Amino acid sequence: MQTTKGGPDQSLRSDDSHAGIGPSLRDIYAARKRIMPVARRTPLDRSLWLTELTGHDVYLKLECWQRTKSFKMRGAYNAIASLDPQARARGLVTASAGNHGQAVALAARELGARAIIFVPATAPETKKARIRSFGAELRDEEPSYDVAQVAAQRFAQETGATFVHAFSDAAVVAGQGTVGIEIIEDLPHVRDVLVPVGGGGLIGGIGIALKSMSQELRVIGVQSTETPAMRLAFDAGHVTDCPIGPTLADGLAGCVDEISYERARLVVDEMHLVEESALPAAIRAMFKYDGIIAEGAASVCVAAIVERVVEVRGPTVLVITGGNIDAERFASILSSD
Repeated sequence: MQTTKGGPDQSLRSDDSHAGIGPSLRDIYAARKRIMPVARRTPLDRSLWLTELTGHDVYLKLECWQRTKSFKMRGAYNAIASLDPQARARGLVTASAGNHGQAVALAARELGARAIIFVPATAPETKKARIRSFGAELRDEEPSYDVAQVAAQRFAQETGATFVHAFSDAAVVAGQGTVGIEIIEDLPHVRDVLVPVGGGGLIGGIGIALKSMSQELRVIGVQSTETPAMRLAFDAGHVTDCPIGPTLADGLAGCVDEISYERARLVVDEMHLVEESALPAAIRAMFKYDGIIAEGAASVCVAAIVERVVEVRGPTVLVITGGNIDAERFASILSSD
């Protein structure tokens, strides 16, 4: 368990365009209005066992109860609904580890558009089946997320389809930022917010929302040791090559780009790594004590608390990002206790 301190080095205002990257807090509020008919306002539940463990109130932001069982619905719907009709009519294409693909597929269906989703062959079958169930065309031949993204972008260039980026598109990030608005509305005295980090779209959006309202709280990113792309970028001061190892946190697997790194750098106070071996125990504990079914990517923040990688200071929120885990894998994790 390692940590890197980030550096929110400027005060964000409600009209700030985030150093030219976007989105602004105003964009996030506009996204909330846009997604309100389709995205759920998810619960913020106090976790008794984590509260007792830390000595501070710990709450779970249950994005695993969102439509598609993941926060990704927020950003995908906001981005697609923001497109002009001609862009949607050309068809949509994206790359995904699985959850963003589900969100694009559902948003496309809601808005009457055609969608093609590229995912790695190793994506969980649960995620692939749900993409198909929402009516999108699934392509799952590529060996990794990063290769799937290259294939999806090539497809967009060759066909004229509109590419919906999973984590660096400002409209996607604005949608994800609505999680931050809900957190601070439901828990105004929150001091620490822990967020799983893959490409950085969620923590970027949450960070913009929270830091625009309070510079006192900490926005803390967590990755596993096998999915450390953002952490390595924080260490180096720029995006670096990042080999991804075998991981239970498939939703965090993949690289970051310069836009997502620069956005995160401005609003993330610390980046932590937890050992991959700590994730199954965190999944078991969430189910045992809170009745929550969480996928690997959603377990890293709980693992960071249990393993004492992060010492919280007061009222704390852990964002539980998704619950899309294959039944067989979940059963195996539970039985291995």
